[in-house]
Amino acid sequence: MPVKFFGQYLLEKGLILPRQLMQAVKYQAEKNLRFGQYAVAKGYLTEKDVEKIQNQQKSVDKRFGEIAQDLNILTRAQVEEILTMQKNDHKLLGRVLVKKELLTSEVVERELVLFKEDQSKYDLGDIVAPPGVRNPEIVREIVDLSHKMLQRMTNLNAKVKKGFISKDEPQRNFLLISIFLSGNLEYEYVLSMSNEISRLVTAAVLGSDTAGISRELISDGVKEFCNIVCGNIIARLSQKGRSVDISTPREIPFSDNGYNLVKGRNAIYYPIVSPKGDSALILIER
Repeated sequence: MPVKFFGQYLLEKGLILPRQLMQAVKYQAEKNLRFGQYAVAKGYLTEKDVEKIQNQQKSVDKRFGEIAQDLNILTRAQVEEILTMQKNDHKLLGRVLVKKELLTSEVVERELVLFKEDQSKYDLGDIVAPPGVRNPEIVREIVDLSHKMLQRMTNLNAKVKKGFISKDEPQRNFLLISIFLSGNLEYEYVLSMSNEISRLVTAAVLGSDTAGISRELISDGVKEFCNIVCGNIIARLSQKGRSVDISTPREIPFSDNGYNLVKGRNAIYYPIVSPKGDSALILIER
């Protein structure tokens, strides 16, 4: 069994139906509020405050509460209060399925043990660079920051699988966006994204729903996301004495011959799995 989520595992075992999983996931989304939603509900922040902090999150590698404290619009005590509320209110999928009477607690507990036992075979702890990679610590930081930014901006539950080196071309996906990192570090930074994740990213960048918008605008949204991530990478690397520039992001088209992107170079692949489809971060050594 490859890396997956508990809902997918239950679905594949035939213990729940797709519509039942969707029902449970929708309930989770309604109940598991984001930090800013709690802060507004408590009267600690306004919607404009939330928007301001979310915009700052695009340019700094900090959590929502940290930025709110830096701006002196939340105290440390208020941040801790909201974090505690989030933790106490969080609805796990198994509990939701029991609450909705789609599974019994006994079945959930049994399957959760089996699921964790199977998934323990996959290294999903700290991100590490594969053996033989140049600048392994820098590669780790780039992947870690990309993962954090994806989760924070989209609220997407995503897991980064173990990285590996290959000279193979990427598999076809909805979008493939590339940026060149140059200077003290020479990599081509590539994000491969599914349709659903591309739309989530674009919605986060634009601050609006993506229903009915063109593929071109979705591509522009993902390009801007890559700019944001790489801008944060530049800031972090500059603290380590690395001077790095980035190029304008470009979309790589898929043709009869594939993407023709790697071209026999060393490509470091980090697959990213999520309920919204698979994506990947690819760092190609230049």
